[in-house]
Amino acid sequence: MDRLTSIEIFVRAVELGSFAAVAEERGISAQMVGKHVRGLEADVGATLLAKSTRFQALTAAGEQYYNRCITILAELKAAQEDIYKHLNEPCGRIKMACSVNVGISALAPVLARFQMLYPKLEIDLTLDNNPPDVKKEGYDVIFRDRVEGYEYLVATKLCSYPMVLCATPAYIARAGMPRHPDDLVQHQCLQSQYPLASQHWRFNEKGRFITPRVASTLTMNSGQALLAAALEGAGITLQPMFQVAKALETGELQALLTAYPVPEVDLYMMYKPSIRNTARLTLLLDYLREAIQEAQSGR
Repeated sequence: MDRLTSIEIFVRAVELGSFAAVAEERGISAQMVGKHVRGLEADVGATLLAKSTRFQALTAAGEQYYNRCITILAELKAAQEDIYKHLNEPCGRIKMACSVNVGISALAPVLARFQMLYPKLEIDLTLDNNPPDVKKEGYDVIFRDRVEGYEYLVATKLCSYPMVLCATPAYIARAGMPRHPDDLVQHQCLQSQYPLASQHWRFNEKGRFITPRVASTLTMNSGQALLAAALEGAGITLQPMFQVAKALETGELQALLTAYPVPEVDLYMMYKPSIRNTARLTLLLDYLREAIQEAQSGR
């Protein structure tokens, strides 16, 4: 039985949490997955996975072996890509996850240009506001506004982007112009269903932050949907500048409380340590940094 294949299957069994999930992913039987794992256990002379009818868990030996296997597979992949990079253009797959708003408005256009530049690279982007399960879903790269919960990944800060409080002139004429953050409690402040979204409604008043208890009878799970509602005059929205720049320029939206700036939101790119030295990751990171720098210089 091919040792490398067995190692790959063992690693995915750990990450996916079951033989059945690996079997479905690779198109083989769960019994064959078990055979690969048992073959490795026989080779090393130790039990790697403790299994019962209800769960599986790494043994102490299994955890040590798993960490070594991750390193081996990463180095092999990096070596293959280095050789290919010198002979041809980079190739391979990058599976990524990002929140919906940032993904559609900021990331997708850049990734499209990147893929056209390197057509042999396969880009797989999933947009979801829920925190991604990197190990279960097999993501190589994720983009988030915070690193908490992903300390096992390598994180690099790509940028910070400004947030803008805004509404239509029609809404302001109907509901009045807020003069202070505390006035927002009297307004329809369109809210995201994302649990941490309300934390962004913080306003800087001469070095101290004000967090009004904003409320809304209209909540949605998409920033773009909230923007669409705001453009209909339904209420006040807090949006990334990249999302509303054109509407502010045309006058469809009007910025509010500009004397009380909202903290910028960080954007982190996080990736598995196992792909740190691969050509495709290096190219992607360099391209994103350059694209973001160009975009921000044109603010």
